[in-house]
Amino acid sequence: MPIRKGALSFARFRLSGDVPKDTRRWLTKALASRAFEGIDPKGDEERASGFVELEQSERTDFAPGSVFEGLSALFAWRVERLRVPSQALRGQLSEWAQAFEQKNGRAPGRREKTEQKDVIRRALRSKTAPTVKVFDVSVDLGARELQVWATARSVVDEVTEALESSLEVRLVPCVPASQLDADALDRLAPTTELFGDELSRPAPAEVA
Repeated sequence: MPIRKGALSFARFRLSGDVPKDTRRWLTKALASRAFEGIDPKGDEERASGFVELEQSERTDFAPGSVFEGLSALFAWRVERLRVPSQALRGQLSEWAQAFEQKNGRAPGRREKTEQKDVIRRALRSKTAPTVKVFDVSVDLGARELQVWATARSVVDEVTEALESSLEVRLVPCVPASQLDADALDRLAPTTELFGDELSRPAPAEVA
């Protein structure tokens, strides 16, 4: 839990757009619309993601007491991955193929092998626990700033896209360039006062 432990790795954004007066209801509704739903062991999906409560990363009730502290909202983004170990899959399939050949006097055909591979994969999938990663998110409703406590760009993008869609706002990265207008950026360009007359000299002709 980086927020509670005082970790410093985060990406910061500014909320740009219309924000309703009832910010708590507005944010809670948005979180619920993108609440985390776990992976179905009997299904085929390998990844799931969504918002959860900060203190209890398996809960998606988003009760006011679990999300809000004054003008701050604290919650998290949970990511689960479920991948069947390829080595175990190959090992069991090889054992089955050997037993099939001994019993039938021939090697299994491609179709038979494919069907058995799917059976083994599903059996292994039901016994495999997904890996879980949780990334903290905080929102200062007074300052209209959001922080995603993650360093992976893919995670930051996923969280901000989910919030922009559900909150119907634009999240502007809080980097120096985003705080300046076009005229200010032009004034930061190299000037003759800094580089002398070298800027006005024509570039040397290209030698063939």
